[in-house]
Amino acid sequence: MKKFLIMSMFIMSALSFGAQLKVPADIEKEINNSARSFDSSQRVNFINWQKRSYLKIESLGKESGIPEDEFLRIKNRLHRMYGSNYAKQLQILPEEMNDYRELVRRVQEATKGNIVDEEVNEKAKEQMKATLLNAVRVPTEILNVYQESARELFPNNYVMQEKFVSACIRDYYNILPLLKKELEKENKK
Repeated sequence: MKKFLIMSMFIMSALSFGAQLKVPADIEKEINNSARSFDSSQRVNFINWQKRSYLKIESLGKESGIPEDEFLRIKNRLHRMYGSNYAKQLQILPEEMNDYRELVRRVQEATKGNIVDEEVNEKAKEQMKATLLNAVRVPTEILNVYQESARELFPNNYVMQEKFVSACIRDYYNILPLLKKELEKENKK
């Protein structure tokens, strides 16, 4: 009789503890389906373990500082890989979050040179207009191609656009005498 009372108290405490772990209905259904193969006490322990893991995943997501949509993308990828095994997802989650942070760091590092001060950017925009006006020997069609290429390569960064267009114009001036010599050679033949 004592064994029965102790076991029933243990089961009741486990059930009441499980009731405190509130997860969304679809997640609870998924966890319950994955626990079908366990017997009663193992089932309760497995369900609670999975619920605690799910809640810890949610908690880590809020504390991580990762944008919500990106964290949702990470969770969806883990769910596709591991299904309703939230304990396994929790185990892999820190690596996924670190991968995301590393990606963000690399993107920031790569774009660091493309970020310019507004005042410097406006000055470069004016300087580019002057550069284009001074390029009198370059045909307008070619200048338009240079300018369009600069816009595509460096959107909203007039400093880099001006450098690109200036380099293209310099190259055009350097190439023009060579082209004239080649045309003269062709004409003499």
